[in-house]
Amino acid sequence: MSYTSVQKITATGTRGAAKGVVFTATPDKQGRYVLNKKKPSDSEDPTNKAVNKVYVKSLTEAANLLATDDYLINMTGRVSSETRRGLREFKQVVIHGIVE
Repeated sequence: MSYTSVQKITATGTRGAAKGVVFTATPDKQGRYVLNKKKPSDSEDPTNKAVNKVYVKSLTEAANLLATDDYLINMTGRVSSETRRGLREFKQVVIHGIVE
């Protein structure tokens, strides 16, 4: 599966205070989307460590990496009055775009 034009990547929270909240992939301060390797490069480094992060410039690149099922994507959602971050894998997200 290959994506050619992705406009948005979303996921809906399933538990606790985040249940029903829509999480969206948003760029970081440098305008990049952040993904984490599912399997750490070193067994001593958890997936949320910098060594396991991958940065891409577009949602299309992010969707194509997610489709390999080797990555999680960083997403944000508004829970109550605060913004929360979540990691989601390919089977948990909805990719809004064109599949080739």
